[in-house]
Amino acid sequence: MYESVCSFLNRFGGDLFLGVLDNGPVSGVPENAALDMIKNFISVVSDPIQFMPTVYLAPKILEYEGLFVIHIHAPPSAEVHSYKRVVYDRVDDADVKVTATAQLASMYIRKQNVFTKKKIYPFAGSDDLRLDLLPRIRQMAGNCVGGRHPWESMSDQELLMSAGLYGTDIATGEK
Repeated sequence: MYESVCSFLNRFGGDLFLGVLDNGPVSGVPENAALDMIKNFISVVSDPIQFMPTVYLAPKILEYEGLFVIHIHAPPSAEVHSYKRVVYDRVDDADVKVTATAQLASMYIRKQNVFTKKKIYPFAGSDDLRLDLLPRIRQMAGNCVGGRHPWESMSDQELLMSAGLYGTDIATGEK
């Protein structure tokens, strides 16, 4: 599942439905385990040791004909993500490990050309941001997932990095 999330983020995005078989039939997840499954999922994608850079995703529990399904939407990301230090890309219905330097470089170039939000503003500083809104953002993130969210325990700098608002351009070293 995490390899698929990583490859979706690295390519065009995608949707995962836990409790739906690959060929379509709905098998469901146990209702009493669904919230724990979501908490575990959020814990993994928010852990920089397992998922880098971390990502904010909000799984939802859906009910279909008395069965429970967890829907996870992973949008395309401007970042190149790795799971357990392995970068994955999506090719048709497969999650493919990216091992060649040329493949990785191609992924960075593709993302750089698609996502304009990666523009570096070297003279922008934290005083240009409304840091007074971060407590409210932490609270909203917690409310969205129905409990504790990793942003609640992150420093302001870690939160900004996790949200993709602060980073380093690996080609130039600009921050």
